[in-house]
Amino acid sequence: MTKSKKKHVIPQQSYLSDDLIIEEILTRLPVKSIIRFKSVSKQWYSTVSSSEFANAQLIKSPFPHPSAPIDTLFIKCGKNCYLFSCDDDEQICANSEDNLVKLDVDFGVGKYNLELTGCCNGLICLTQYYNEYFILLNPATRKLHQYESDGYLKRFDESKCPYVASGFGYASNVDDYKYVRILSEYGGNEKKPIVHIFSLRENRWREIDFDHNPLVVYRNAMLVNDKLYWHAVSIQDGDSVVSFDLGTERFDIITINCAEQDALGVMGGRLSTCSCTGDKLMNILEPPSILKSICLPKGFRLDMYSQMLGFTKADNFFVTNPLYDEGSGGATLGLLDTRTKPMQYTTLLRFDMLLKIAIYFPSLVSPFPIVEPLEA
Repeated sequence: MTKSKKKHVIPQQSYLSDDLIIEEILTRLPVKSIIRFKSVSKQWYSTVSSSEFANAQLIKSPFPHPSAPIDTLFIKCGKNCYLFSCDDDEQICANSEDNLVKLDVDFGVGKYNLELTGCCNGLICLTQYYNEYFILLNPATRKLHQYESDGYLKRFDESKCPYVASGFGYASNVDDYKYVRILSEYGGNEKKPIVHIFSLRENRWREIDFDHNPLVVYRNAMLVNDKLYWHAVSIQDGDSVVSFDLGTERFDIITINCAEQDALGVMGGRLSTCSCTGDKLMNILEPPSILKSICLPKGFRLDMYSQMLGFTKADNFFVTNPLYDEGSGGATLGLLDTRTKPMQYTTLLRFDMLLKIAIYFPSLVSPFPIVEPLEA
C-alpha cells in the first residue's frame, strides 16, 4: 500500500498596497516620523509633500480640535521663538526648563520686530509691527514664507494714528487660509474701518466693506473655529467684541460686558474674557451666552497683556503674567491648578520680555500660497 503524498501548501503572503499604507497608516503617524519617511522613495516624497496628504494627516491628528487638551505651546519672546511641551501636568511643573526648546528659525536680516498674530493648523502667523508684511511659519517642517502688503497701507493716513488689528485662520467651507487686517481711526469722530484680506488660495489681497457703525478695532484676534474675535470700542456702542466669519466674510458685533482693559482668550475651544478689576471673574463665553465663570486667586493680577490658554489634560490652564512689580519688563508663564481651592498659581518659566503665546500642534500644512498670484 503506497503512502499518499501530502500536498505542500504555500502560505498566502499578506500584502498591503502603497495606497493603504499611505492613507491609513502614514496619515496617523506623528509629523516627525512622517517627515523621515519622505526618504523612502520619490513617490513617497511626492505624496507626503502634497497638500492632499497634509489635509488628510490634519484630519486624523488627535490634536486639531479646539477643545482638545493642550499638547504644545508656541512662545514668541523678543526675537526668539520657542516650543514648550506640556502634555503631562506633573512633568510640566517638575521639568519646565527641560520642556522648553528654542527654535532655530532665520526670518531674515533685521526682521526681529515680528508680533505673534496667531496659530492655526500648525501654521504660525507673525506680523511685522507696522503690518508691511506678514510671515507664515511651519515649525515642524522649518518652512516659512513672507507675504507683502502690495501697497495697500499707502491708502491709509498714518498721521491720524491708525489702530491696526490682525487675525489669521482657516475657512473650512472653502478650504482656505486667510489673513485679515483691520485699520481704524480714533479721534472722537470715527470712520468705518478699512478691511484687507489675503487669501492663500487666491494668493492676493482684497478689500471688503465693514457693514456696521464706525468703531475702532484693536489688538490681535482670537480664533475660535472659523471665526476671529477682536476687542472694539465706539462712541455709539461703547466697548464690544467684533467677530468675523472667515467663510462668509461677514462681521458681527457682540454686545458683552468686555471693557478695554479686559483680556480676550480661548479656553476649551470657546471665547473667554478675563476682567482685570474687581473680583476678577473669568467668563468662558459662547457669544452671547456665559457658560462658565471661574474666580481667580485673590490678589492675582492680570491686565490686557495677560493671556489665558487652556485646558491641560488635568483641566488646569496656562496664564502669562507681566512682571510690573519687579520693574524688569519681563513676564512669567504659569499654571493655574483648578483642583485646589483656592486655585494655586505655579510659575513655570520667567522671561526678560513680554510674551505672546499660541496653542500649537505640528502639521504638514504648507506656508506657501496654493496658486500663483492673480491679477488684481
